[in-house]
Amino acid sequence: MKKIIYSFYFMAICLFAQAQKDSSKLKKAVSEFDVKNYKADPRDRLILEVNYTNWKGAPKNITTDWKCIGFGFYTLFDKPIKNSNFSFGYGLGFYFHNYSSNANFIYQLDSTNHHTTTVIQPKTIPYTANKYNERSVEIPLELRFRTKTPTIFKMMLGVKVGYVMSNFKKSDDADGRIRVYNIKNVNPWRYGIVFRIGIEQVSLTASYYFSEVFTTRGPNGINPFSVGIAIIPY
Repeated sequence: MKKIIYSFYFMAICLFAQAQKDSSKLKKAVSEFDVKNYKADPRDRLILEVNYTNWKGAPKNITTDWKCIGFGFYTLFDKPIKNSNFSFGYGLGFYFHNYSSNANFIYQLDSTNHHTTTVIQPKTIPYTANKYNERSVEIPLELRFRTKTPTIFKMMLGVKVGYVMSNFKKSDDADGRIRVYNIKNVNPWRYGIVFRIGIEQVSLTASYYFSEVFTTRGPNGINPFSVGIAIIPY
């Protein structure tokens, strides 16, 4: 009888050890930091921005107003860097840059090589609205830092590359309401840096593009930038 009891006891110990081993494997398989079975962090997957958008290097006689409001919508994956406070984010987004000012785009024909150039001059007639708008698709790449505290502090530095899908100039003045698409000599490529800092779901954000607004046949030295608020619901 004792031998039978010892046998059952030994079997129970073996089964318990095997169960612990299987449980350990399961925990490892669903680990938050397991690259193979990684599941994205649900906190920083969607970013909504409301920005003040403007140009750096515009002619001095061009003035902007408060209607320079742009928007950004981004969805990203978040890859933790081992068990640290840092992660790497990448994804896709849409960016809407709005430049509201007294700028008037004038086309000039170069008689030498018959190329059309674009120049910016201030409007000479009163207007109600006068703005230039760009809609771009962008790929953001970010290095992120987050604290592991009850109130999470976040900071991010990254780059983004984009392509201007469409642009138009809209004016409402004494000549009526006019909307002109595909402004000539606009540089379709956008690339620059982005920075965010904040707590929990709210951050301050800023972007600066090294790419100029126009090609060499347009005004030189004009770069877009934006500052605003980013809402990160999850």
